[in-house]
Amino acid sequence: METKNWYAWIDLMPPKPDGFHVIGEILVGNPGTQGELCVKEPQGINPSILLLDLHLIQRPGMWPQIVTWIQCHYDKILAPHNPKYTDVEIFYDGISIATIKVEEVH
Repeated sequence: METKNWYAWIDLMPPKPDGFHVIGEILVGNPGTQGELCVKEPQGINPSILLLDLHLIQRPGMWPQIVTWIQCHYDKILAPHNPKYTDVEIFYDGISIATIKVEEVH
C-alpha cells in the first residue's frame, strides 16, 4: 500500500473544545474507493500514541480502473479527559503503514 502526505495536529486555537485531526493520501485502484480511518481495537499500552485502522470501501457502480490518489481523514473533538496524543500510527490489514508526529496548532 502506497501512502503519502500524512499530517496530524491538535487545534488548540480558541474557542474550545480542541479538535484532533489526521489526514493523508492513499493510492487506490479506482476513484470509487474511499478510505476510512477508525480507532484501532485494542489501543495499545501507550495512551499518547493513537492507533488507527485504515479501511478501504468500494462505492457501488462502475468505476474506471485508473490508479489514483484519494484523501482520507480522521477528526475528533477532544474532551478534557482525553490523553494528549504525541504520535499516530496507521495500520492496514494489521500492518503499520505510517507513523506521524502530532503537531500542536496554537
